[in-house]
Amino acid sequence: MLEYIKTASNDGAVEVILNRPQKLNALSELLITNLTKVIREISSLDTLRCVVISAAGKGFSAGADIDELKNLNYKNAEIFIRHLHGACQAIRDCPVPVIAKVHGPCIGAGLELAASCDLRCAADTSTFSMPEVQVGIPSVIEAALLPRLVGWGKASEILFTGKTFNAEEAMKSGLVEKLASPSELDRAVEEWIRSIVSASASAIRAQKSLMHQWEKLMLDDAIESGVSYFKEAYKKSELKTNFK
Repeated sequence: MLEYIKTASNDGAVEVILNRPQKLNALSELLITNLTKVIREISSLDTLRCVVISAAGKGFSAGADIDELKNLNYKNAEIFIRHLHGACQAIRDCPVPVIAKVHGPCIGAGLELAASCDLRCAADTSTFSMPEVQVGIPSVIEAALLPRLVGWGKASEILFTGKTFNAEEAMKSGLVEKLASPSELDRAVEEWIRSIVSASASAIRAQKSLMHQWEKLMLDDAIESGVSYFKEAYKKSELKTNFK
C-alpha cells in the first residue's frame, strides 16, 4: 500500500503531509481514509499544540481523484462524498489550530480541505479553483465555508464560474491570511506556530472551542457563551504565572 500521509512533529506542532505527489495529491478514497485516521489520532494527543497540513511535490492538491469520480454512480457517490466530508470534519474538530500550508494548485476538494483549516498560508505562486460545475457536478460539503471566508459575492464567482485565481486574489478576498515566496513559505508558517505554541495551551484550546460555538450562535448568545470560558480560565495556574 502506498504511504499517502506522512507526519512530522516538533514541540507539540504536528505537520500532516499529503504524500501522493505523482497524482498531485489527488484525494483518492485511500488518501481520504488515511488523512481522516491520522487527524483523529493526533487530535487525541494531550501534548498537541498546533497542526499544519501541507503536501509533497508540486502542488497542494488536484482535488478529488478524477479516476475515482469517473467510476462513481448514483448508489456509491454519496459514500465517497461523505467520506471526504469526514476528513474535512476531522480537521474542523481538531481541538487546536490547524494551518493549511499551500503551494501550487489547490483545486476543488483540496480547496475544501484548506477552507476547513483555521488559518491558510500560501506561496505567492499558488493557484486556486473550484471547477466542479465545469464537469457537471456542484461544489458541495465544505464549499459551504466559502461564503464565510470570502463573502457571498466572491463565493458565487468562484463556484459558478470555476475560474482559476491566483494567490494575490485569494489574499485580497480573504481566502488566505498570509502569502510568502515559495522559499519563505516554511518560515512564514513557523511564525504562526511559534506564536501559538508560546501561548497558554489551555487558552488556545478554549479559544478554538469558543470560536466554533460562535459559528452557530446569534451574536448575543455568542457573547454570553464566553463568560464561562473566562471564568474557567481562572482555575488555570498558568494564567497567574503569565501576568507580570
